[in-house]
Amino acid sequence: MHRRSTTTAALLAALFVLTPAVADASDSGSGRTIYATTASVCYPGSPGSGTAASPYCNLQVAVDAAVPGDTIKVAGAIGSSSGDVVRVRTSGISIVGVGDHAQVQDGLGKSALILDGVTDVTVRNLMLASTGGVPVEVRGSSRITLDSLHVYAYGTPVGRPDPGPLDAVRIDGASSGVTVSRSYLDTRGWKPGASGISVAAGASQVTLASNVVVATGISATGVAGLNVVGNTIQRSCAPAVAVDGASTGVSIQNNLLEDVTEAAKLVSTKESCKSRGAGWAPDIAVSAQARTGSTADYNAFHSHADNATAPYAWGGVEYPTLDAFRAAVPDQGRNDVVDASEPKPVRFRLDEAYADAKLRPGAASVDSANPDAPGRLDTDFFGTGGYRSRGAVQYDPRPEFALGLDARSTSAHAVALTMNITDVLTQPVDTKLVIDWGDGTTTADSYYGPAGSRQAWHTYAKLGAYRVTVTATTSHGDVITSTVQVATTGSNYTAYGPTRLLDTRTGTGAPVAKVQPNSSVRIRIAGNGSIPAGVTAAVLNVTVTDGSHGGYITAFASGTARPLASNVNFTAGQTVPNLTVVPVGADGWVELFNGSQGTVDLIADIAGYFTKSAAGGYTSVDPARLMDTRDGTGVTQGRIPGRGSVELPIAGSKAAPLPGSGITAVALNVTTTGATAGGYLTAHPSGAPTPLASNLNFGPGQTIANSVVVPVGPDGKIRIFNGSGSPTDVIVDVVGYYGTTGAAYMPVTPKRLVDTRDWSYEGFGRGQYVWQQFGGLGADVSGAVLNTTVANTAGQGFLTVAPDPNTALQYADHVAVPPVRPLVSTLNWQPGEVVPNLVQASTGPTKLVDFWNSSSGSAALVVDLFGYYDRG
Repeated sequence: MHRRSTTTAALLAALFVLTPAVADASDSGSGRTIYATTASVCYPGSPGSGTAASPYCNLQVAVDAAVPGDTIKVAGAIGSSSGDVVRVRTSGISIVGVGDHAQVQDGLGKSALILDGVTDVTVRNLMLASTGGVPVEVRGSSRITLDSLHVYAYGTPVGRPDPGPLDAVRIDGASSGVTVSRSYLDTRGWKPGASGISVAAGASQVTLASNVVVATGISATGVAGLNVVGNTIQRSCAPAVAVDGASTGVSIQNNLLEDVTEAAKLVSTKESCKSRGAGWAPDIAVSAQARTGSTADYNAFHSHADNATAPYAWGGVEYPTLDAFRAAVPDQGRNDVVDASEPKPVRFRLDEAYADAKLRPGAASVDSANPDAPGRLDTDFFGTGGYRSRGAVQYDPRPEFALGLDARSTSAHAVALTMNITDVLTQPVDTKLVIDWGDGTTTADSYYGPAGSRQAWHTYAKLGAYRVTVTATTSHGDVITSTVQVATTGSNYTAYGPTRLLDTRTGTGAPVAKVQPNSSVRIRIAGNGSIPAGVTAAVLNVTVTDGSHGGYITAFASGTARPLASNVNFTAGQTVPNLTVVPVGADGWVELFNGSQGTVDLIADIAGYFTKSAAGGYTSVDPARLMDTRDGTGVTQGRIPGRGSVELPIAGSKAAPLPGSGITAVALNVTTTGATAGGYLTAHPSGAPTPLASNLNFGPGQTIANSVVVPVGPDGKIRIFNGSGSPTDVIVDVVGYYGTTGAAYMPVTPKRLVDTRDWSYEGFGRGQYVWQQFGGLGADVSGAVLNTTVANTAGQGFLTVAPDPNTALQYADHVAVPPVRPLVSTLNWQPGEVVPNLVQASTGPTKLVDFWNSSSGSAALVVDLFGYYDRG
């Protein structure tokens, strides 16, 4: 049995948690309704008039104003109480607490409520407490109902003599027809002679039903007609039920009788009782004078082994076991049981101790009460119907609350979990929470309070789908488990190929036919070759050739709206490649839209793909030059011969720098210049044959760049093949790499970030740079996938994209230090050209990226966002 004591101050701040059943306040028929309050809405000089708008500020005034048939509704507030004794001398009235806080308390050794010589009085839903006195007294009264009360008998007032044993409810010998039901009765620690309810000799027709009696018991002497039925009693040193004197018509049935554990730290364990000479009485004691007029049956006994409680003392003889009792007294206790299942604790008020009153599944007390027991109620302590269990609380198979889970992604690797606590049966919820995130890690948490929700966050080391399980273990012993599936939204990279997926000239991936104006061609990604299902994005090198009219190409996910963005821009007859990172539709396909007024052939080579399962992460680096055949950077100086190739070390390069191992693919910007004949470049992993794919197409004398994502060979190198008949110079800049660790890709609906053609002031001038902020993508963003396009070019030159060391705030405050443009390029152009190129731009620590116009004239700059890399 569990119980905790509280201070008087805490009691004044009490909140009902599990409120017993309360009938409508108009219990007395058609009389008046008088309003009273114990709350602080009353002020000196404003005693109230008893109306709803102006309630009496003194409950005794309201009681004195009542006549038979009246109902007094008593409102309260947290921390407020009526501090005087309430004495009822008017018959036929009802006093009913409204809400959960109507409280009467005396701290000077007096009773809180006295029913004095009255008949047909009902008192419901009040909190009644006394320090140094008996809280509730029934004197010379009949047909009295005390229902759904919380009664507390405190100890000795400070500075006053010990008042001796204090009962919670005392019924004198001149009273009859008294019912005490569905009430919580607490003597705040037992003293010899004290009872939760005491009935004096001479009383008659008393029913004590479905009460929870804490740290004490029920005692009656010389009673004519006593029903003790359906109570849950935490006994003390004295019996849980003691019937003495010449009592007759006694029925003791359907009760659940418990003792306490040492862990409860009360003074009434077996050891503590014996150590102070108080003894350790049986649970039920019926004297020799009372035994012939008494019936005891259908009771349940729960005892901890350390306490070894005898169930009965009958007629002065103690019986250590039920079997021994039934053998000696065969007409008694035939349906009694030993209930080995300790009931779960139930809080009765927010600040209150809790008593073990809630039955567990499989307990012997469940649904085994005698339905015909005298005085038995139809509803339990809380007003629950279908009341068939022993003790004050009907067994409820439902958990204390429902636990619902909702999980959502907050970044590439991170999720937020919302735990929704609803359908609460036992207020407040007091539970420990263990969250198993499904990746081998757990988080401990807790929840205390009313129905509501709680959030937790987690970052997965690897992308994927996970089963999150939350186990709630309540203070009452309930275990509630709920699960939810969650998938990280980021995508990891798998290098692939390069492999040609589409060539409308040869019928690869689509019929042999040019793409018509304002029409699309579809490319199968998922299931093509060894590419798995569930692909979220693909890295494609898209080349347009032999267009009959200038225009643009847009790559987008199948089944989605075509975005207002372009990936490749071209003029009639021009061959233009551009790398794209394009989202893949739910059906595993992508579409290439011909945004021109003429026909065009399209070629698409795949270099890799993204999935939500754990694979390669991306690490952005500040752009750095790895190779320049013009000056011997990274390789031997000299052009790459026609139909020849050059090997370029990637792993361990000091230019970026790059790690010596673990790189699966590298993100590059490749530029060719100075060729005397047209051709193409193909970048591929070293040690592998040159694939049927191209990364960059060029004409004689043309300087042109393209982004490349190329798998790295087992030796940490790549090879660049010159598919031209003449030599050419090649420049390679690195912007990032893929490996076993790194950021995950987050594709987005393409969004235009910059278009200097729309600016009202001077645009993208010669030698100028513009910066763009990416902090809005999250604190963990490390790189952005952008399609950059220059148009309206007045001179020749190149674009450089690099992170800016300044912050947006420094620019706003005009204290930014001019950044230094690195010696790298993203795309190159001649006057009048429209040139696109994809760039995987590092956002750096400040989340700002610079775009430099390194040309001899002005240009227009267009920047579209296709996705970003997130470390979170």
